[in-house]
Amino acid sequence: MTHPRITFAPGQIFRSDFAAEWFGVIVGALIAALWALYVNFDLAVRWNDALFPCAAMFAVLIAHFIMSERASLVAEYFLLTVAATAVFGVVSYLSMTTARPLTDNVLLAADRAIGFNWLLHYRWLLHHPGTAKVLQIAYNSLVYQGLYFGVLFGIIGKRQNLQEMFWLVVIAGAFTSAGAALFPALGPFKAFGIKAEFLPVMEQLRSGDLHFALAKLTGVVSFPSFHTTMALLYIYGFRRAGSIGWAAAILNVVMLPAIPFFGGHYLVDMFGGAAVALVSVAIVRMWPATRILFALVRSDATLKSSGQLAEG
Repeated sequence: MTHPRITFAPGQIFRSDFAAEWFGVIVGALIAALWALYVNFDLAVRWNDALFPCAAMFAVLIAHFIMSERASLVAEYFLLTVAATAVFGVVSYLSMTTARPLTDNVLLAADRAIGFNWLLHYRWLLHHPGTAKVLQIAYNSLVYQGLYFGVLFGIIGKRQNLQEMFWLVVIAGAFTSAGAALFPALGPFKAFGIKAEFLPVMEQLRSGDLHFALAKLTGVVSFPSFHTTMALLYIYGFRRAGSIGWAAAILNVVMLPAIPFFGGHYLVDMFGGAAVALVSVAIVRMWPATRILFALVRSDATLKSSGQLAEG
């Protein structure tokens, strides 16, 4: 009687389902490192900051060892997301270190020009705690949506969906960080003298005191609104997930009116975030067509070269 043989294949264990995406993270990390050196940005990294990444890496290796493609997709995408989030967090902080003048007056004037009274709506929310609570839950759901997206599409083996969402977020993050660098703003909480936990961080970055801890990084991008961008991108990303997609769409639509008041944004920040989402989707959707075009050009060049050789 023969028994099945279990073979140990190191190449199988240490492979990656997201090689191009990891390359993108590495490039982003190098850019962030060079930028940080240029502005003397000091980031404290402690040993316990590596606990989640190490646990995710171990889960990836185990999934590869047992040759579970779906578990591998979930675990590696989670690890990839953690790494990309850390890089984007640092880049978003660096984007606030430019010496460009604040644009709060311009953004606030734009809000008023379109008839949006931020302070009036904020005071209305203060007197309607039930509505405020619902909006806050929707606003805080962004992280959980990201985790659920990775689990859902990893379990059903949709690697292409995971790759698409990764590049959407990367491109959107690059645009919003560039916007924050070119048009820095502290937001309506500062404009109207309302306390917010992220305001001291933003003011610290503007003051030139660049000593921070990795575990305490928080959102500091004002214009364009990254939260708006992600709400629209998750509506797009879940669009073919049936009833789950409809639930995600409703959740993100509810999130939109929460963004100015829980994220400290002007309304025009949201317009900018919506534009970033549309451009990001257009770029990512254009890539397959670009690859096909390049392939056709190379094929045509090869045929012409072969024809010339034949004539010669």
